[in-house]
Amino acid sequence: MSGKKIDYSDKFEGAIIGSALGDAFGYPLMNLSFEDICAAFEKCGARELAVNRKAGTGLFTEATQMTLFTADGILWASNEHTAYENSAVANYVFYAYQEWLYMQTKTIADREYEWIFDKSKNPNMSSLLKSKGLGKNRRLNDTNIKALLDAKNNNFGTLSKQVNGNTDNGAVKRVAPAGLFYGQNPDMAFRIACDIGAITHSHPDGYLPCGVYAATVAGLINGKALDDAVNDAMALLAAYPGNENTYRMLQKAVDMANDEDVEPQEGLSDLGDGFSAISTLAIAVYSAVLHQRNFKFAIALSANHDGDSAACGAITGGILGSWYGLKKLPRDWRKKIQYLNLMENVSDVLFDRSEYAVEENDRD
Repeated sequence: MSGKKIDYSDKFEGAIIGSALGDAFGYPLMNLSFEDICAAFEKCGARELAVNRKAGTGLFTEATQMTLFTADGILWASNEHTAYENSAVANYVFYAYQEWLYMQTKTIADREYEWIFDKSKNPNMSSLLKSKGLGKNRRLNDTNIKALLDAKNNNFGTLSKQVNGNTDNGAVKRVAPAGLFYGQNPDMAFRIACDIGAITHSHPDGYLPCGVYAATVAGLINGKALDDAVNDAMALLAAYPGNENTYRMLQKAVDMANDEDVEPQEGLSDLGDGFSAISTLAIAVYSAVLHQRNFKFAIALSANHDGDSAACGAITGGILGSWYGLKKLPRDWRKKIQYLNLMENVSDVLFDRSEYAVEENDRD
């Protein structure tokens, strides 16, 4: 890709919609064993994006819902001119998550956050609240709900304040927007994604995978090869305390993806069940690197197993979508996804407010 002009707007859309496609692909496979998946779909597992009979579209889970609210929180920080202050970004993303929490549960952590829903007090109240589909309960992550409900007085987790020991994939699957918005500075993308992840998952094994995912996305939208983007993100990871478990599993994923003697499904099983943040990220990296030239193959590999098919598919889709851009994602799948226009709009606004758009306008 060296020497070619990069269409950053296309990559922003590719990352968010690619993640949604992977999420929607894995959604009907969740809670099924690989044996049951093969019995219900095809002998070697699901291969195409399934459409919900009632909705007529491919449905996504909270992974996509919270990804959109993450983008909204970053934009909120941008509106307040604090988008490049680490702690401030997490504050506004937390407020955006309270909006998502209300859509899901009709409650919030405490009355102190009621101002968020008052347009006269909060001109940044999210337009996403009008999208009823984002309030559908689809495989909610209980740790996200509990952590957000427990966060009274802005008492949510940070890198320096561990309020829980959550290490599941509830945080890592939602942080792609940090890699997009802060893509020009992968180090910052890594740190802010960790800050965002720590809101609900303040154990290093819960938030460090967030940093790796965002930094990988940052590298990819800037035109790096997939292997290089992952390796660069791992180099950033190595500087953070408590990185050992995440680093070891990612190195294993990269090594197996480049070993022709490893059978794909066996390699997948060696990386865990996809329920922990580390395992989910490792499965996604393994699937994306192994099938980096075929989006559908990569998503199918990441989702056809006994574990969290939707989360693994979402991160795989986010990684490859960042690299491919929207135009190169499978057209037949894009036509099936729910809320495609909404996701395009959120992606476009995120791009328009980023430094990429500023530089593009300066060149023009």
